[in-house]
Amino acid sequence: MVYEEIAQRMKKLGFTLYESKAYVSLLQHNPATRYELSKQSGVPRSAIYDVIRKLENMGAVNGTYTEPQKYMPLPPDQLFDLLERQFKQRVSEVRQAMKHFEISVEPGHLWNIVGYENMIHKAREMIERAEKSIYISVWQQEADMLKKELSAAIKRGVKIIAFSFTTIDLPTECIYTYGINQDDMEAFWDHKIILVVDQNELLMGEADRKLPKKTAWTHNKAIVDIATNHIILDITLFGMRNNIDVSETVVSMQKATSDHLQELLATSTVETIQVKNGK
Repeated sequence: MVYEEIAQRMKKLGFTLYESKAYVSLLQHNPATRYELSKQSGVPRSAIYDVIRKLENMGAVNGTYTEPQKYMPLPPDQLFDLLERQFKQRVSEVRQAMKHFEISVEPGHLWNIVGYENMIHKAREMIERAEKSIYISVWQQEADMLKKELSAAIKRGVKIIAFSFTTIDLPTECIYTYGINQDDMEAFWDHKIILVVDQNELLMGEADRKLPKKTAWTHNKAIVDIATNHIILDITLFGMRNNIDVSETVVSMQKATSDHLQELLATSTVETIQVKNGK
């Protein structure tokens, strides 16, 4: 990975571009004075003092007791551990403060997750929180990106039911796939994802890597049920087309309330079935 690309990725961790360049440069050339660091990293001399000061305060670099003073970088693994501890502590502090803060956000609201990367992060987060069940309809590309979290969920005893039109390899015995080549599907259809966790949380929408599409995330019971029924329908049609009994899977995905509906349907009397063809 080239120098510039590493510096750009470090910006996602809260570093400025100058701070990123200075740190990466020190990894390659250390110890170094401010003048040497400015020359090697491309950070202007007018900015190098402030950059070094911020990196020192962050704990990313340390100054030596020499004249002129030189600087050494904290090794990457130690830096990442430090950043994780700092971030967790800040999250914990804010979470504690929020406990006594009155909120008026409706739990059934539909939220938009913007962008492919954020969608994958949300999917992983949901899977990691799963306690009982995961229902997922997904393409090969997204299935591969979620495999690690799904494997961990199975080890926790979470039941996973998966459906896909494409070829996918997921760590679950309960998987229904038509095995269509993903490249062939992409020629006429966009990637989709439906993820239902514990029958009360849903992530659904287009999984587009190229454009910043919006994916819906919600705890709304009605929408979660509709999405679950969508996966049930796909699995049911799969069973019919391939002469496979999927009744056990379908029943396990239905909520207890559906049993009452089946009882009502069984006792009802249908006198006339009328099909209108629009004529």
